[in-house]
Amino acid sequence: MNKKSSLFTLFYGVLLFVGLSSCKAETKKEFAEVGSLISKDTVEIEFAEAFQIVYHNNFTEILILDPTTKEVIQNYKIGKEEQGLYNSFTHNIERVVAMSTTQIGMMRKLAVDDKVCGVSGFKYLCHPMSQANVVEVGDMGSADAESFMSANPDVVLYSGFNLHAPILSKLEQANLKTFLIYEWKETHPLGRAEWIKVFGVLFQKEQEANSIYDEIKKQYFDIQEKLSQEEKGASAFSGTYYGDVFNVPAGDSYMAQLFKDANINYIYSETSGTGSLMLSLERLITDNKDTEVWLNPSASTKTELLNQSEKFELMKAVKTGKIYSYTQKTNCFWENSPIEPHKVLEDLGKIFHPLLFENRTLNYYSLVTDE
Repeated sequence: MNKKSSLFTLFYGVLLFVGLSSCKAETKKEFAEVGSLISKDTVEIEFAEAFQIVYHNNFTEILILDPTTKEVIQNYKIGKEEQGLYNSFTHNIERVVAMSTTQIGMMRKLAVDDKVCGVSGFKYLCHPMSQANVVEVGDMGSADAESFMSANPDVVLYSGFNLHAPILSKLEQANLKTFLIYEWKETHPLGRAEWIKVFGVLFQKEQEANSIYDEIKKQYFDIQEKLSQEEKGASAFSGTYYGDVFNVPAGDSYMAQLFKDANINYIYSETSGTGSLMLSLERLITDNKDTEVWLNPSASTKTELLNQSEKFELMKAVKTGKIYSYTQKTNCFWENSPIEPHKVLEDLGKIFHPLLFENRTLNYYSLVTDE
């Protein structure tokens, strides 16, 4: 075993001692100074499965995990002084390129969105940003390193839809540091919201982040408890039609968990998988000819929906007009729903149990109209 392999084994042996025994580390960047890992405290994470936070004597460590395999994908340390490693940061993060609007939503909740100096595209934003102070760098698949360099960021936050995107190695070569935000991998709504704790560490706002999360959790559970006392809501399916495939949330997915907590009779609740089921149009119509509500179609009007396929007229939800979508507020939904799952749950509650929320207006959803 060479020296590097020995260091790798020793470091993760220490992590196993503090409770990450299920993680098989396979990172390409390792920490130095293993001998300094003396005093440590692993933060208790309630719902999130894709990160861990470990406090050491002179730095805080954040590990990003694959929630399925529990393997460590990336690790970072944040402290008063930079350790001379690519994956280490000081507390003085002042300029941030946020490649996903969900990251901006988290930063706005912590009142640090003024640190955003670059975004993938202005058209995705919920709230406009000054184009004089913020650079548009493009999507990860098409952006070049020069556009990132023009933003002069302390860190580039990215979602890791492609962990091996060529731009990542180019950014490393240019010494532009990156940080993987894997909140979209979480299947529980409160798991996604819990990622604000990661942002709390990055921006020295741990106490604020914990308070925000605790309040979100309280509101979410209050709404869930209220809905659980009601009879099961109307039958529903959810999804969008692209090409020849209709995508619906699988039974273990993020949206399916919201439907469960909203006490909805979701047609595909018993299916397995954390992603989407890809159904043929014929299968979708057969399954849902008598289903009462259609959620989340990729259309703002019934006319637009029928332009996708006239066969949708065969379904009860289309005949009765009980179709709800967030398409009127798409950007704000994607930016804020991870950190405001209680508001999404409240919307679903108002749609399926309206008497409980007579004095509340919908936050993100609206009825798909005829015109």
